[in-house]
Amino acid sequence: MKKIIITTGGTGGHIYPALAVAEEFKRRGIEVVFVGSKTRMEKTIVPNAGYRFIGLNVLPSRKVINILKFIFEIVKAIKIVIQERPDAILGFGNYISVPILTAGFLLRKTLYLQEQNSNIGVTNKIFYRVSKKLFLAFEETLKELPTKDSEKFIVTGNPLRKEIENIDRNEIRQKLKIKDKEKILLITGGSLGAQDINQAIIEYWSKLEAVENLKIYWATGSKNYEEISSKLNKLETKNVVEPYFENMIEIMAIADLVLSRAGALTISEIIQLEKPSILIPYDSIKVGQYGNAKILEEISGAYVYNNKEVKMAIEKIIEIINCKETLNSLSEQVKSLKKGNAASEIVDHITEIKI
Repeated sequence: MKKIIITTGGTGGHIYPALAVAEEFKRRGIEVVFVGSKTRMEKTIVPNAGYRFIGLNVLPSRKVINILKFIFEIVKAIKIVIQERPDAILGFGNYISVPILTAGFLLRKTLYLQEQNSNIGVTNKIFYRVSKKLFLAFEETLKELPTKDSEKFIVTGNPLRKEIENIDRNEIRQKLKIKDKEKILLITGGSLGAQDINQAIIEYWSKLEAVENLKIYWATGSKNYEEISSKLNKLETKNVVEPYFENMIEIMAIADLVLSRAGALTISEIIQLEKPSILIPYDSIKVGQYGNAKILEEISGAYVYNNKEVKMAIEKIIEIINCKETLNSLSEQVKSLKKGNAASEIVDHITEIKI
C-alpha cells in the first residue's frame, strides 16, 4: 500500500484542510500518517478523525533552549521518516511542520506543500524551493512568488470538510426551526473568540435584537463565554449564544450575513457557500488575515474593518441585513472566487502515491 506522511498542526486552520486531503487519500486506498505537536490541538483532533498520529515536542524556537530541543526533534523526525518509509510528505505550513519537512529533505523524500493564506507563511516560503509542488488557496499569492518557479505553484483553493458539499439550506432551516421571514446573522471570532468584537456586540446587543425578523447565532469563543452569557441572561435573549457551534458549517450555510475574523479557512468557507460577510481581520500581520480579507474586499464581496472600527461594522450589519439587493450583490461577487474540489485536485497532483 502506498503511504503519505502529512505534517500539520497548531490551529484548526492548518489541521482541517489537512484532514480534508487525508479523507481523499483514504478514499483512494492510500495510508495516511499524521505528524504534529504532542501538545497542540492536532493530538486529539487527528486521532478522533480516525488517523494514526505521531507527536513531536515542537516548540517555537525563540529561546536557545527551544532551538536545541528543535534540533533534537529533527533527529526524531528523521527516525520517523526512516521507519515509516512514506512515498511522499505533504506539509501544511506552520513551524510544527519543520522537523518532518527537514527530515524528508535530508532523506531525499519528495515534498509537497499547501498554503492556506493569501500571504505565504515562513515555513512554506523556506521549503517551497525544495518541494515538488506548492498548492495555493488564492491566486493573489502568486504575486509574491518568483515566476521562474511558476511550474511549482498550483492554485486549488483550500481543502474543505466534506459536509460543505451539496449542503441543503432549506433542510437545515427546517431542522433548526427557522421561520420563513427570519434573517440569520452569524457572528464568530474563531474557537477562542475575539474580545474586541465581543465587547462591541454586547454594547450594541439591544439594537441588534431590535432589528425586525433577525435571528442571531453568536459564537463567543470559550474564553469569553461565561462573562457574556451572564450579561445576556439578564436580557432574556431569544437568540442563540454559545462558546462555539459544532454545526458551524450548517449555520454558515443558512446565514444571510456573516461577521467574523478573516482566517484562511473561514474565508474559504465563505467563498464556497457564497456568503455576504463583514470581516474584521486579526491585527497581527504575521497571521495573514488582512491579506485574506483584502481578496474579498477588492472584488466588492465583503466589507472590511479593523479592530478600532468594530462599532462601524455592527452599524453596517444593521444597515444591510434586510437589504436584499446589497446581500445578493455581495454573494454574486464572492461566487466568482469559487474553485473546484481542492482536496481531490491536490491528491491528483501527488504523483508518488498514484496506484
